Amino acid sequence: MTFRNELIASAASQLACDYCCSAEDFLTEKGKVTLARISDNRRRCFRSEPDFFKAATMGSGTVISAASEMLEFAGELISKCEGAEIFEQKKIWAINSRLAEYNKVIAANNIYFLPGSPYRYIPRGGLNIKYYEEDQIISELYPIKGFNNALLYSADSPRRDKLAVCALNGDNIVGIAGASSDSPIMWQIGIDVVPEFRGRGIGSELVSALTQAVFMHGAVPYYGTWNGNIASQNTARSAGYYPVWAEMFAFDIETERFGY
Repeated sequence: MTFRNELIASAASQLACDYCCSAEDFLTEKGKVTLARISDNRRRCFRSEPDFFKAATMGSGTVISAASEMLEFAGELISKCEGAEIFEQKKIWAINSRLAEYNKVIAANNIYFLPGSPYRYIPRGGLNIKYYEEDQIISELYPIKGFNNALLYSADSPRRDKLAVCALNGDNIVGIAGASSDSPIMWQIGIDVVPEFRGRGIGSELVSALTQAVFMHGAVPYYGTWNGNIASQNTARSAGYYPVWAEMFAFDIETERFGY
C-alpha cells in the first residue's frame, strides 16, 4: 500500500468510527444507512449527542447516519440514488423537505482534503515563522484574539489545539495555522491570515509547514472547508492537499450559529 493509500485508509477508518459502519462502506459503490450513535473514537468536532442526520461520501458510495425517525427515508434515498448523487442540490432539497418536519435543515456541506504524498515542506525565503506546542498555544496565543479559524481558544475541551505555526511581521502575528486533535489519529488544520496580508501565499505556506509538523507528531493532518469557500480550497491545493471526502450535517433551524 502506498503512503497516499494509507492516508485514504486512515480517513475511511475514521469515518467508519463517526458513522458506525465499516471502512469498506466508503470505498464501494453501494450506499448504506446506520442508526446514529456515539463512538468513543469519533472526531471530537462532532457534538456530544448523536446527529439527527448526516451523510458522507468519498466519491463512490454514500453512508447516511440518522436518528430512528429518519431511517426509513434515508433507506429510500439510498436505494434511489447512485453513490454521491445524494449530494446533488435537488437531493438536498428533498432531504430538507423531510428534515423540516422535525425543525431541522442541512446547514453544513463541507469538503475535506488530505495532503498528497510523499509530503515535503520546503520553506520559502523571506517569511518569518514560529512553531508553538500545546502549552505555548494556551499561554502565548490564546490571549491574541481574532484567529478563530485557526484556534479553538479552549483549554478544557477534549478537542485541543495541539500545534500551531505563526507568520510574523516584526513582532506582530499576521497569520496562524493551527492543528486540533479531532480524534486519536486525525488532526484538523485551520488557517487565518489578517486581511491586509492575504493574497501573498502566507496561508498555504503556514498550512504546508504545519502539515509536516503534524506528520512528525504521528498524526494524520486533514483540512476542511465549506463547498463554496473557493479561497480556502485554493489554499489547501496550494499547500499540496487534494479533496477526499464530502459531508453534510443537519441542525435545528433556529440554531444561531451553524457548524461544529
